[in-house]
Amino acid sequence: MNSDVAKVIDAFSARLISDGIPFPDLALLKARIADTDRWCEGWVNLSREYEERAQASLEGGASLTAALHLWRAALCCHFGQGILMDISMELKAETDARKRALFQRAAGLFPVPLREVSIDFDGVSLPGYLRLPPGQGPFACVVLFGGLDTTKEDAYELTSYFAERGLATLTFDGPGQGAVFYEMPLRMDFEAAVSAAIDSLAQHAEIDLDRIGVLGRSTGGHWACKAAALDPRIKVAISWGLIFDLRHFADLPDSYQKRFMRAANIGKVEEAIAFFAGYDLDGIPEKLNCPYLIVQGGLDDLAPPDGVERVLQAARSPVETMIFAQSGHCAHDRAHLAKPAMADFASRHLLSL
Repeated sequence: MNSDVAKVIDAFSARLISDGIPFPDLALLKARIADTDRWCEGWVNLSREYEERAQASLEGGASLTAALHLWRAALCCHFGQGILMDISMELKAETDARKRALFQRAAGLFPVPLREVSIDFDGVSLPGYLRLPPGQGPFACVVLFGGLDTTKEDAYELTSYFAERGLATLTFDGPGQGAVFYEMPLRMDFEAAVSAAIDSLAQHAEIDLDRIGVLGRSTGGHWACKAAALDPRIKVAISWGLIFDLRHFADLPDSYQKRFMRAANIGKVEEAIAFFAGYDLDGIPEKLNCPYLIVQGGLDDLAPPDGVERVLQAARSPVETMIFAQSGHCAHDRAHLAKPAMADFASRHLLSL
């Protein structure tokens, strides 16, 4: 077992498991991956094994099982290309494309299928998935978006919590994320992409445009707050991990700095410090006009703990918090508690409208 590989897997284990990678696979990967240079290769090999299981399931008529295997195959590719920074752009793009293709195959096989959609934003097409719950519409809808290395594909399990509660979901890749990373880097006005996603819902008669919510994860939690404050169509907002600002960018660990800089296509730390000065919610919570939930880990090393308190002090609309005192970023180790709670919060407020 390579100690560097083991350290990375252990550091990300809560997130890997909460997103859908089974715990035994982590031990398997530790044993298989010889060094960090072969990180992506090891994950892709595991992805191929899940793909083979999916094919066998399809041949046996078990389409739901096949969908789950394809979803996990896609997840393996996601983590193979998304966690470590020392990966060539060619390999990253190749593995990312494989992830998208695998998930596309899974999307239509689920009992509550996901439909591919496209969102026009500043000359770029943002890819997304619309998922409608069983029953008759029009449905309330929650727009879901991630952070620096979370994408529409790894939001699948989260969308299920909303579908089970009668809510539609729209997940999409925004600037600097997923498939869009190669066309448009991260922008400080990401909330404009969220509004464009809401605009796109007008094309779908199954969606009730008067009952729209947003949920942003990690870096996206910042933009969930900002979008809700600036777009009056949003009736409920959730931040799954709230980063109030990045004034402390210069003090972040090197791994975090590289992650932010890659998403924004910035090469120098000095340029990044200036760029991310615009990532600041100062003056924003006062403009919130809808119920707002913050899910936070008390030991989050990316989000200073005073951010939640600053929102609570400034906001004039109702704000609820779900703080896991002993958890890290996004409280991934408590996702089994946070995910249903977030879906409950959205359904409680949207279905009562």
